[in-house]
Amino acid sequence: MGDREEMEERREGGKAEFDAWKRDCRGFRPHRPCTPGKLRGKVCGTCDEYQLGPAALCIVKLAAVGDVLRTTAFLPALRRLHPDHRIVWLTHPSAAPLLEENPLIDELHTIENGFPGALDEQAYDLVLCPDADAETLALAQRLRLKEGGRRLGFLLSERGFVEPLSEAARHWYLMGVSDERKRANRDTYQDLVAELLGLPVPHKDRPILTLRSSERSAAEGWLSTAWPEVEQPGARARLIGMNTGAGHRWPQKQWTLEGQVALIRTLHQKGHVFLLLGGPRERDRHEELLAACPEGSCIDAGTDSPLRTFAARLALCSVLLTGDTMALHMATAFSIPVVALFGPTSLAEIELYGKGHKIQAEELECLCCYSRCDKHPDCMESISPQRVQDAVLDLL
Repeated sequence: MGDREEMEERREGGKAEFDAWKRDCRGFRPHRPCTPGKLRGKVCGTCDEYQLGPAALCIVKLAAVGDVLRTTAFLPALRRLHPDHRIVWLTHPSAAPLLEENPLIDELHTIENGFPGALDEQAYDLVLCPDADAETLALAQRLRLKEGGRRLGFLLSERGFVEPLSEAARHWYLMGVSDERKRANRDTYQDLVAELLGLPVPHKDRPILTLRSSERSAAEGWLSTAWPEVEQPGARARLIGMNTGAGHRWPQKQWTLEGQVALIRTLHQKGHVFLLLGGPRERDRHEELLAACPEGSCIDAGTDSPLRTFAARLALCSVLLTGDTMALHMATAFSIPVVALFGPTSLAEIELYGKGHKIQAEELECLCCYSRCDKHPDCMESISPQRVQDAVLDLL
């Protein structure tokens, strides 16, 4: 057989192989092997994990990173309600690492280089946009709907105004522009947004953050080097995570240095060790804590770790002390008990899933102000180390 005949034969064989792939399967990927084939050796023609997936829904949720993570709590309900739909998520590059490996997301796209061209090539049965944000909505409205398709959440009017698409969306919108409504609210973010997305309430599914086994192993190896005592019996139960910062939007969510130092000193005397968790903005705070606290009372987890490394190290803790931050939502995803401190943001909106305590300065009338102030003591200064200590010890 000549070279040309061999080439033709290979082409014919390739066509037959191509036609054998079930490209309408929800798990099919045109650029890499699917998960059942790669990890479990399944063959496409006989795979028992085949799921028809011509229908699709897209979630457009860009930021903030912590909000993106807690919005993953709606994925199980969406899968239950739309079992045959492919779930597509469009987000900001900064939040994408927290959505990687999520078993309920079939396609993940980011706006790193503008609107993803792949999204222009398909139409959706459902587009979900829970944010009343003009940039987010402009992207969401580029997504084409199939005939009979729906949008839930918000859209932009022809005049560029944000328009809620339901009574639940209108309620969420008004909470965003009214301090009085925000302060009076007693519903969680999960219930408020679940209703907006057409999902059953009360909503009790947790956020989803899936760590790779290699990431967990790397975190364990790092801890055994940073804290050799972890190998001792019962040591892990003594490890308390302390998220030391509060992000850049509401820096007043951060608890005081004095409070953090007092708590570390007291609980270290009882045998506990603190894992300091923060980002680049907390570099100075970590240095101050290490200088002010007894030797061996703190382990610095670093302030320049990638998001997934940060998450894997947080997952090592037996309890987490934090403000209203991304770390809180990571802890709830990992079922880690949380002591959460609140001042300028809403305590009611945060769901701890029955594993934690919420603390705020109840004597102040201006709580949940979503602003900065010059009062002294302010809301976070009014939270005493004793109250926090009692809450942490109760969870331990």
